[in-house]
Amino acid sequence: MSPKQSLTVLDIQEMISSTLLTEMAYQKRLDNIHNNTLSNSFIPDNDSLPELDDVLDHIARQFSIKNSVQLRGLTLKEMSELIFSETSGTPEKMIFFTSGSTGKPTPADSYFSNAWQEINALATLFPERKRIVSFVPRHHIYGFLFSILLPKALSIPAVFKPPLPTPELILSLSPGDLVIAFPLLWSKLQKTTANFNNNIFGVTSTGPCPKETIDGLLNKSLSRMTEVFGSSETGGIGYRHNPSDFYTLLPHWTKIDENLLERISPVNNQNTSFSLPDAFEWKDKNKFIPICRKDKAVQVAGINVYPTNVESFFNSLPQVKECSVRLMRPEEGERLKIFIVPTASINSSGLEKILRKAASTLSPHEKPGSYAFGSKLPTSDIGKRSDW
Repeated sequence: MSPKQSLTVLDIQEMISSTLLTEMAYQKRLDNIHNNTLSNSFIPDNDSLPELDDVLDHIARQFSIKNSVQLRGLTLKEMSELIFSETSGTPEKMIFFTSGSTGKPTPADSYFSNAWQEINALATLFPERKRIVSFVPRHHIYGFLFSILLPKALSIPAVFKPPLPTPELILSLSPGDLVIAFPLLWSKLQKTTANFNNNIFGVTSTGPCPKETIDGLLNKSLSRMTEVFGSSETGGIGYRHNPSDFYTLLPHWTKIDENLLERISPVNNQNTSFSLPDAFEWKDKNKFIPICRKDKAVQVAGINVYPTNVESFFNSLPQVKECSVRLMRPEEGERLKIFIVPTASINSSGLEKILRKAASTLSPHEKPGSYAFGSKLPTSDIGKRSDW
């Protein structure tokens, strides 16, 4: 692997900074952030990060460093230099975290060679880009691929900006920019008053971006939007430049059957098979559209329950605008919990009584044990549904 395909100390530092900022309380973040990053001399402590040991363990696991204790007390730069010295900038395996039905971060292994295989394929889609402008956390696999590795593959600079959906953000972009963002931010930018300058491309991933949002952005002079479909477990699987088109499989993937893909290994002949995270409609062996998320069961008192089915039930009720259902964390209990955005302003205790009565038709294991209410569903820093 060439030096160009290695992480630098600064790359590692940006990823660690991104992790720390995500875990900080809002005010601590404001107190310490500068140009959307942390300073070289920043030392994480229990005051800025109450769960410091867990965060350092997360960082160590991300880069396959066995002992997180050695990171304690170091400046951000010193941590980055230590990780670089142990990995030479080319860790064999990296770990990215995704949240499932329980909301507990689940580790997903990613071989560094696979990441470069993917980004080299994606780089061919973006010739003549002059700069990457990223609004995605660098420690997420999407941000890592598109704002750490892709600039190297294209030999162009990258800047990191906070996801503030203002007209000024749009007007700050320059011709030749490739903007890396996520559906929630794109949706908010589409509703602003400003238009894009000429020759600005966008990328969206992490979840479905509505066709109406993309069409609205194109009407505001965004030159092109590329949707990338994938998951933390697989990385990118396919792409499209038009929301009405089928996705095209990236060249290192081969369709085995309707539910199975095989990844061509970049370093040996040991190809790997992956079950698809969604149900697909196939146009041919290289063209697909995700139809729906495959149901994943969780266990409530030893019984399989499907949170998506419970969501569908509550979403059918006239009092519910939208909802999210998860399994309780161990410290919360052993049942489902639900977060509800009501269709109208109503006393939450009164609404809960109405909904609990309506839920009497559900099985005992499907009935939520706790109800929470709010004006919008809880989301993570990249707009994906999160725990509460």
